[in-house]
Amino acid sequence: MAIKVRRLQLTGGSTYIISLPSDWIHKNSLSKGSEIFVEEVDKDLLIKIKEGRLREKTRRLTIDHDIDPVALQRALTSLYIGGFDTLVVRSERYFSSEIRDEIKKFSRLVMGIEIFEESSDSVILQNVLNSESFPTDKALRRMSTNVSVMLSDVGKAIASSDRALFESVIGRDDEVDRYHWYIFRESKGLWNFASSFYLILSRILERVADHAVNVSKLFLDFMPAGKDSREAMDSLYTYCVTTYESAIAAFYSKNFQILNNLVDRKDEIIKLKENLLKVSAGTRLVHFYSLVSEDITRVGLYGTDIAELAMDMIMSENENFKL
Repeated sequence: MAIKVRRLQLTGGSTYIISLPSDWIHKNSLSKGSEIFVEEVDKDLLIKIKEGRLREKTRRLTIDHDIDPVALQRALTSLYIGGFDTLVVRSERYFSSEIRDEIKKFSRLVMGIEIFEESSDSVILQNVLNSESFPTDKALRRMSTNVSVMLSDVGKAIASSDRALFESVIGRDDEVDRYHWYIFRESKGLWNFASSFYLILSRILERVADHAVNVSKLFLDFMPAGKDSREAMDSLYTYCVTTYESAIAAFYSKNFQILNNLVDRKDEIIKLKENLLKVSAGTRLVHFYSLVSEDITRVGLYGTDIAELAMDMIMSENENFKL
């Protein structure tokens, strides 16, 4: 979308006005006297046409009867991120039960999509959720809470060797992905100051959840019993998760000093990882500790990334700043 530059004009001594692009006026069937909405978003103003005049975005997907289910899920997810009000999925013949199940699975895996109508050769999906009814900042907070609970439960499962809890963490990864795709989709329609930072943070959160899942899977495969290496690993895990949690809290509170201190934790994270590798060297589980230390370390380093992101956000939104 091209960016139009307009200069402010002063009329009546106190009222500022700008002209609107004529092609946008014609495309949306507007004229003199038409109502538009002006919404303040951070330091930006978002101009929208009257809700009743908004055009529904309908997209269509025609699929082959023998399409690979993985390819179908990828296509549907891409269409979801691209945005639609209605998605019509058709087959040139008829839907097999497998393909129909894949479409229903997709509607459960993403947020706000419901099956509106079905026939032998088509399924119509509708979007019933958007950033007006469910703001992206609220979705982001829920997403970060889910990730925090996953990390907490991994720590509990490590301490108690609880296989069921590890499996529970793995099962919750889809919920985090649901929030990430939703934030991705809604942010594309806004691209204001805050949404760009929210989108980056949601991507980081999605990756942290992936590492929590990886740690859980490694423990389910190996479930080590040795104490010496476990103590070193516990130290690394506690430090990395604490770094992540502190960064998330400081991101929302916008505490610059705390954020700056968290960025400096990178060296300590690496030292704790190296200590774990040293302690586990020569043991029968050296391969396990090598793998799990990488995933745990990434959680801590992503925490420092969140701290840096928050610092960038704070510095970008303030004209005057005092250190």
